[in-house]
Formats: sequence, C-alpha cells, structure tokens
Amino acid sequence: MTWPAVAVAALLVLAWSVVTALYILASRQVRPMAGALPEGGPATAADAIPSLSIVVTARDEAADIEATVRHALAQVYPGLEVIVVDDRSSDGTGEILDRLAGAVGADRLRVAHVRTLPTGWIGKCHACHEGARRARGAFLLFMDGDVTLAAPDLLARIVGWMERGGIDHLALLPDLRPYGGLQAGLLHAFEQAMLLMTRGWEMERDLPRGGAGVGAFNLIRRSAYDRVHGHLLVRMEVADDYKLGMLLKESGARQRVRSGLGLVRCPWHRGTLAVLRGLEKNLFSGSDYSLGLLTAQTAAIFALHAGPLLVGLAAGTPAGWLPLAVQAGCVVAAAASAAQRIDKHPLVLAALYPVSCALLTIAVWNSALRTLWRGGVRWRGTFYPLADLRRGLVRRGAGRRLTAAGPGAIIPR
Repeated sequence: MTWPAVAVAALLVLAWSVVTALYILASRQVRPMAGALPEGGPATAADAIPSLSIVVTARDEAADIEATVRHALAQVYPGLEVIVVDDRSSDGTGEILDRLAGAVGADRLRVAHVRTLPTGWIGKCHACHEGARRARGAFLLFMDGDVTLAAPDLLARIVGWMERGGIDHLALLPDLRPYGGLQAGLLHAFEQAMLLMTRGWEMERDLPRGGAGVGAFNLIRRSAYDRVHGHLLVRMEVADDYKLGMLLKESGARQRVRSGLGLVRCPWHRGTLAVLRGLEKNLFSGSDYSLGLLTAQTAAIFALHAGPLLVGLAAGTPAGWLPLAVQAGCVVAAAASAAQRIDKHPLVLAALYPVSCALLTIAVWNSALRTLWRGGVRWRGTFYPLADLRRGLVRRGAGRRLTAAGPGAIIPR
C-alpha cells in the first residue's frame, strides 16, 4: 500500500472506531426504562407525589384517540389531570373527545378545541402550547394521540423515579412494534443518527449541550419547561420534540432518554414506503433546510460507509482490507447494542445495515427535494411555507443564550 492509501485506511479505522464507541456509550445510557423502575409507585397520598398533567394533542386521530385517553385516565395517580387538545380535526375526533368528557366528567378530562390556527405557529406546537397553558401540574407529560400506556401505575413509578434522581426531563423512545425486518433496520439507522447528533453518549454528565426529545412521551418538570418559554421558541419547528429537548438540555435541565419498550406503545407506519413518507416532513429540518449542508453531510456519510470497500479494492493487498474488517466488526457491535431496544436479532440488524443506511439517505433526500419543490411542508392538512420554517429554526446554543439572558428574556433563534 502507498503512504496515501495507508493514511486513508488509518483514518477510516479511527473514524469507525470512534463513531461506534460513541454510539455504544449512548446506547448504554438509553437503556430500557422497565429495568430502572421499582415495583410499586410512591405513596398514594396527594401530598406525597408531585401533581401531573397529561397533555395529549390530536388531529384526525379518530381511530386511536379513545384508547389513548382511556389508558391515560386509567393511571393510578392522585389528582391526575388529563387535557386533550383537538387540533382542527375533521374526522370525528372532537366528537369522540366530547363524549368521553361527558362520560367521565370535566374534573377528570378537559377537552380544548382549536378551530383556527394562529399565524406563525405549526399546528402541533400550538396544540401543545394550548394544553400547557391550561395545565396545573408540577410535571407535564406531552403525548401524541395514538400512544397507549402499558400499566396503570406507570406514571406514578416514573415520576417517583424522576423525583428521586432530580431529573427534569424524561424522553421515552416508544415501543413501535410490530414491524418487519427492513423497518427494524431503518429504525436502527435512524436511532443511530439521532443518538450521535444529540450527543447521547454524554447525556448523564448533565452538560448544557446536545439534548433530545420524543413526541410520543416527553415528561417535563414544569419549572424547566417555563424556563425555556415552553413551546414559544419552537412554534415553527416541525421537529419540535427534538428542539424542545435541545433547549431544555442547553438551559441546564437534567435530561434522560430511555427506551419505553413494553411500557409506551405507539404504532409505526406499516411498510417501508409508509415509513419513508412519514419521515418526509421533518428530515430536511435536520440540515437546517440547507441543500449545501445536506450535500456535505451526505458526502461525509458516503466516504465513511463506502470508504473501506473502496480502499480494499484500490489497495490490492490483504492489508488493504483491514478497514473493511474493522467496519464489519463495528456494525455487528452497534447492532448488538441496539438489539435491547429494537426487538430483532443483532445479526439481522447488522446484515440489513447497508440497505438501512441507504434507505435513510433516500428518505432524507426525498424530504429535501419534496420540500424544495413544494416550497414548504404539508403536515396534516396545513401547508407551512419554507421561508417561514427557515425563519422559525431554533439553532444549537439557543438554550445557553436564553439562560445567559436571564429570566423573562426572549432571544432570537
């Protein structure tokens, strides 16, 4: 091998080793929540546990909303408050909610109907804002309208765990089963990208950087939520759950991300094509709606993934295949780390990894090209112009700047 080839090979070996090590460290911190919860919740006296408000946002969720609300109401939690915000539904969601509220009573279930969307807001963000504005709990749980909670004492046990550990924000990755092998592989690739982008490997160091959130289950201490002005700064973010988590982490909130496998159930899109369509609205926002940044990211990912094979083919010596061998070992190690959260055999995830990464890249570019072609994003019946989405971006460091500005300050994104 020539010296340039040796240098490229060494760089690839180093890159794969570092990326895989960081992902495995992050995976260890995103361990299953079920293993962290002791049996039985805190004492049932109303003064022994912080008050909790569940805020469910729903738009055209007639098929799932009743099950979601009934599971929320079934939680054994003193003084639990359930608020459901019907965001301009046209499929009977609002009528179902009104019927449920009439049956269980307004003291247990409060329903808010959003008839018109104010200018400068994305529908879901506005619905979360309206729910939080009505909530009285010391903790706020934001859930989507198709999420179900597995056990009636789940929230009491989780809030007790957060109180004992002084945690301000818990995001649970939902149980998306059932899914096929290719969908599981795509989920693995997506999760890997998310954990690396959000600096998941240092989550438990409680440093004011990185951060993540999950729309299916974001449980937040009210004081931490108010400190970042709630959903106000993320009002035009299609990835509002992630950006809110970023703001919370950067502001100094103690944040944890865990796997909700077996605890928090949320159906995923059925079929790989449906998954790609479902990711269409928000993946381009991960590149700040910048085609140049996305091109650079894609080139770096291609070099990392295809580089070992190209070096092996070009070198023509046994030593030239060392980067590919290291890459294969790293892929298997990463798959083994993910298997505790993605219910598939590690070797299946590893074998699907090249196809999964290619599909995720296709999904990102599909999101970008369709957003640029349309001039914006259409989400649940509402069109949001690209110019407005770009103006509404919350960039990294916003939470730190907000904290430095002091109480009551509103800072530019």
